[in-house]
Amino acid sequence: MRKVAVPIVLLAVLVTLGQVGRREVPRLLRLRYFQITDLVVEGNRRVPTVSVIQSLGLPPNASMLEVDLSGLAGRIMRNPWIKAASVSRRLPSSLFIRVSERTPRAVVLTDHAFLVSDDGMILKDARVEEMSNLPILRINVDQPLSAGDRLDAARLEQGSRLWRQFQQDALGAGVQAREIRLEGDGSCTVSLGHGMPYLRVQEDALRWQLDRLARVLRIRAISLRELEYADLRFADKIIIKPIPKGGEA
Repeated sequence: MRKVAVPIVLLAVLVTLGQVGRREVPRLLRLRYFQITDLVVEGNRRVPTVSVIQSLGLPPNASMLEVDLSGLAGRIMRNPWIKAASVSRRLPSSLFIRVSERTPRAVVLTDHAFLVSDDGMILKDARVEEMSNLPILRINVDQPLSAGDRLDAARLEQGSRLWRQFQQDALGAGVQAREIRLEGDGSCTVSLGHGMPYLRVQEDALRWQLDRLARVLRIRAISLRELEYADLRFADKIIIKPIPKGGEA
């Protein structure tokens, strides 16, 4: 019986190995054939290609047939500069990655300065040289902010529109906004810089408010530089505070 049992066991083992081999060898060959060897990235200008590739987190010898394309796109979009991403297969061994980047639209001041996109995404800390051509908006926040956090995009757009109007000489040549504070009541405080007043305004009626201010200045026979501040938010009145005689604001 022992002599008969040994060949039977060996035969069973060989049959099992053969079945496994028939199933696994083609799979292994297929995985090797479809091993990812080429990554193509398009659409990126600010984010380095190597950073996009590293964000995929692909394991060594990853197979085209086993990667989760939507999951890879989600990893790429963890970078705040990336607004949209798609990943597709190019058989037999290439992944094609297409990204759309965010663009800085404003500088937001809190405890320090951030570059912020038009959809409210904080991109990074802003350097001084990056601030010259962008709206400068100040907001009050309850907690520290960092890259990847989001702000109210509609509110930021309101401040940016107001900034652009002042940069187009809304108060006359050379009078431009230096900083706009977005207030909690929906109004804005516009700082016009050293030696100039600050203005409280409603963005949706700016031209009308400034025209009323100009009339008040003519009636009072004073110039804009003689004001400490002007509050233009009210429909029935303008509140102005002249600089005290012999003093400065």
